Amino acid sequence: MDRIYSRWRIRIPKIKEKRNRKKLKIIVIFIIAILTVIVSIRAVNPIFEKMSEAEAKAIATKISNEKATEVMANYKYQDLVTIMKDNNGNITAITSNIIPINEIISDVAVKIQEELDKVELKEINIPIGSFTGSKILAGRGPNVNIKLKTIGDVETDFRSEFKEAGINQTLHRLYLQVDCKVAILTPFQTLERNISNQVILAENVIVGITPNTYYNFEGMTTTQEALEIME
Repeated sequence: MDRIYSRWRIRIPKIKEKRNRKKLKIIVIFIIAILTVIVSIRAVNPIFEKMSEAEAKAIATKISNEKATEVMANYKYQDLVTIMKDNNGNITAITSNIIPINEIISDVAVKIQEELDKVELKEINIPIGSFTGSKILAGRGPNVNIKLKTIGDVETDFRSEFKEAGINQTLHRLYLQVDCKVAILTPFQTLERNISNQVILAENVIVGITPNTYYNFEGMTTTQEALEIME
């Protein structure tokens, strides 16, 4: 019986196929990495926006209060308001002194603007767990430092308010409405926000019956707006 001989064959590895698989794995890993980054940014973006807004508002409010206090160190309530009385001591009118009030409005606005322009880069710390979008991991893990810079364009408006403080007593409060247009620069986007803040300039308790007459105060266009006595 004849023997059947089988020839031994050398198997050559499919190098090309392995290379293709390796490339495919790299592409898949790359796509997963990109998707992970996108999901992470979407998860942290609302948190980052809120923290950025809160930080910007805190900075603007602090600067507004400090600069208003600095300017008002040179003024008193009596410098801003004139209370007129008759021969019997009854109050007949309450009017504002426009010149010093305009000076205050201008000085405060300029000082706030200058200080906002000096604001250096600030850091916001966000726990790395917040990037996952998970409620369980939110607030956990090491902090990631993110910087922002506020750029403000300040507008001020003088306001006056009357409130009942007791029998024949009225609290008269003078304050500034400060509006800052702020641009917050973030790694993800630039946020533009309007930040409003009320800064008290002076207040005084007026003793006596306050007349229902016209009050000449800046920032008020009608008698009804000027007279805000709570009855």
